[in-house]
Amino acid sequence: MRQAIMTVAGSDPSGGAGIQQDIRVFTCLGLHACAAVTAITVQNTKGVEDVYPIPGDLVKRQVIAVFEDIRLKGIKIGMLATKDNVTHLAKALFHKDDAWVVADPVMRSKNNVVLLEKEAWRAYEEELLPLIDIITPNIHEASVMVSMELKSLTDIKMAAKTIYEKMVRLHGSKDRCGVYLKGGHIEDRQQSTDVFCYEGRLIVLRGKRIHNIHSHGTGCTLSSALCAYLVLGKGPEAAARYAKEFVRRAIVAGFPLGKGIGPVDPLVCLKF
Repeated sequence: MRQAIMTVAGSDPSGGAGIQQDIRVFTCLGLHACAAVTAITVQNTKGVEDVYPIPGDLVKRQVIAVFEDIRLKGIKIGMLATKDNVTHLAKALFHKDDAWVVADPVMRSKNNVVLLEKEAWRAYEEELLPLIDIITPNIHEASVMVSMELKSLTDIKMAAKTIYEKMVRLHGSKDRCGVYLKGGHIEDRQQSTDVFCYEGRLIVLRGKRIHNIHSHGTGCTLSSALCAYLVLGKGPEAAARYAKEFVRRAIVAGFPLGKGIGPVDPLVCLKF
């Protein structure tokens, strides 16, 4: 029986990120993809022009409708846009049973358009973070979460541990609490260095940096692949390593599309 997984995220009409990319990743890994839309964006390869959030109650109803009918083994959370969406999604996730929850706390687009309202972050921390198993911030998002600028690998390690300890306090235990902090090329332009903190352990994940400008959807791909590998039965550390390799291959295969930054291509990972 094929296992089901859900993405709760915004729609990218150019197809490179958001629910469109999440569904592509899930399908490549042999999972049935469900999707709840949180926002309609106006964007293309040149950037995001506008965001139209879906009402929070409608987001909640989409998610609960699936919960009532389909047994989900994983839920990936992407762009939520508003406090209303954060609060209603948190209410819906009380019905998630044992599904893994992996969240990409999308705050801004590549061209610096705000994708999560400032007032929504407090609600995210207080209401949603206690329900998230693994969160996958980039350097900018992690710096907001720990209120400090991250300039080195030492900073990244400290931020990952700080966020992890906050999650443990909110969860009330160390069970299924993790932080995958995407470090990019913070110290070395030839290497991509991420940090995964799980069960109190800090694991540095290094890989050769891929010099391909067509990198749209990288963050969505990483969090979706991580959630998918957990659903497929990989342990958290193994899932993190598999997800990093999945993204590496997708970036290598990133291709030009339109007049801006083209998407990474998870189809290169499709198994026939």
